Amino acid sequence: MPTVTSLTRTVLASSAAVVLLAGCSSEPPPLEFGTAKPSGPRLDAQAPKGGALPLAQWPDACEVLLEDEVRAILPQAKDFEREPIKVSVLNFNPLAESAPGTTGDVPKGGCEVEFGLPAEYVSKQNSRITLVFQGLADPALVAEGYAKDRAYEVKHGGKGPEKFRDLGASLGPKGCFTKGRAGLVCHQGPYEFEVDGSSTADGVGEYTESPKNWREKVLVPVVRTLSARMPGGV
Repeated sequence: MPTVTSLTRTVLASSAAVVLLAGCSSEPPPLEFGTAKPSGPRLDAQAPKGGALPLAQWPDACEVLLEDEVRAILPQAKDFEREPIKVSVLNFNPLAESAPGTTGDVPKGGCEVEFGLPAEYVSKQNSRITLVFQGLADPALVAEGYAKDRAYEVKHGGKGPEKFRDLGASLGPKGCFTKGRAGLVCHQGPYEFEVDGSSTADGVGEYTESPKNWREKVLVPVVRTLSARMPGGV
């Protein structure tokens, strides 16, 4: 097997440094923001009246938000990778015994979508959008569950930039509220879902402002995209 001498290592290291410096010397293009353009199939879960959707019928969250839909919002997005998030589902209706197969773990109930955006310091995936389905059930039960989650956030939400805000139906779904620095929790028809995320790409803003900017410029269009594909959506 051929060996690499110390001199060769030094030359290789120097070459790598030159390439790195050359890569960092060019200005990245300005970050572009688009709008919501729903193009995926309808999300048409059919939950039984007064009950929850069987876990086996939950959608694979990593197949819900399409790359084309992300690029409609962020035209420069590339190098997509997806990581499933396990969701644990409890009884949606505490006044009745849960039907078999409606509680437990959903291995792909959520998904972290990672991708790259232009930046001065190259990073293949410097941005992410997280989608988590929190419940799929009769819309009346979902509305009750959402109201409880909203009440909890009112009581325990942060202060300052993380302060709770009730957005009502202004984003498209029947209701949404803010959660944490960037997150949004919403409900529409038989779905309650949360979107969150972040980015270190140039153009999103300084650390103190980037979560708010990511929410308003990226996550809000994601919510509009998803809710338009749900029952009752436009």
